[in-house]
Amino acid sequence: MNERTDQQLVEACLGGDRAAFETLVRRHQDSVFGLAVGMTRNRDDAADMAQDAFIRAYTKLEQYNPDYSFKSWVLRICANQTKNLFRKRTRRRKAEESHLIEDAVLEDAEVPDFQGLEEALAKIDPKFSAPLRLKYMEGLAYEEVSEILGIGVSAAKMRVMRGRKQLAEILSHE
Repeated sequence: MNERTDQQLVEACLGGDRAAFETLVRRHQDSVFGLAVGMTRNRDDAADMAQDAFIRAYTKLEQYNPDYSFKSWVLRICANQTKNLFRKRTRRRKAEESHLIEDAVLEDAEVPDFQGLEEALAKIDPKFSAPLRLKYMEGLAYEEVSEILGIGVSAAKMRVMRGRKQLAEILSHE
């Protein structure tokens, strides 16, 4: 039995063969799920990210470039979906932190001064502050930081190091 290539399956799917896409999902679901688990560190979130990646791949299949592997394409979609999840959570967490701080102020409780740190981070080039946030605020490994930002692991390490240096300089002058 001759097994069809990913490219042949994509062409069949574009021609209306839904079973062809099911074959692509079965073929690559473990890799996509593995990437999502590595990035989210949560199996439930990873399952959602993997499912979302395949749904997005299916709806955008006509945009697939056959010069690249389907596997790489769907993994990149998964990485981007996960970046979006991190962005949403960061916005939600900031809103929740703001609400908690407001409640604490209303209760005359002492509030830790995160404002100075946030202001210092805002002064750093985003090229360096984003890796810092992912590494230290999200607790991600350098490999995950590099995947999320679409840079190499050594570049992620360098940007974190330079970001720490800039942050230290800013905080020491305040």
